[in-house]
Amino acid sequence: MKTAFGLIAILASSTAFAAEPGAPAVESQATSSPATVNALPAMSFYASIASGELFDLVKLSAQFARVDKEIYGSPIFLRVTHSLQPTSGGKAAGLLSGIFAGSTLGLIPAVSNNNLVVTYEVRVHGREYVTYSYQRAFTRAVNIWAKDETHGLGKDGLEWLKSTVGEFTTAAASDPKLAALSQEYTRYFGAL
Repeated sequence: MKTAFGLIAILASSTAFAAEPGAPAVESQATSSPATVNALPAMSFYASIASGELFDLVKLSAQFARVDKEIYGSPIFLRVTHSLQPTSGGKAAGLLSGIFAGSTLGLIPAVSNNNLVVTYEVRVHGREYVTYSYQRAFTRAVNIWAKDETHGLGKDGLEWLKSTVGEFTTAAASDPKLAALSQEYTRYFGAL
């Protein structure tokens, strides 16, 4: 049976049995309360946009409470990536408004219309394990001289990005693959 942790987990479990010849089955040792069954093991975190905001929100979830930005070499990884894809009408409007903004030295704002796609991936040993994507179209007017504290998304875009964390953690809480990952980790490496 192929598992998420592969050969390392098999070796770890076989050495645990060798050390304790009369030990009961691992499943009975890994029994825990329902609240901790859904908790995932410690994992590394990376976000390509709004890293601090997303990290703080993800960490509020009981399932992802052990996520950390500085766990280097962790076999489990939560990666949040984004992409901006211009809509068909947004390409022409963006080009035209960019020309106007540049020719007026920024007196006229540049307008963009993009689809923002945010993807949450849980990866184990570098391989994709679970993926959730969220998408929304945004039109935004940008003053090229203003300081932007919204990571280029605008106020509405940043609020929507933050709202995807709740959608992701809710979906992940009922994901059978993530529940299996937590149980497998507990089986091979002990309680979280």
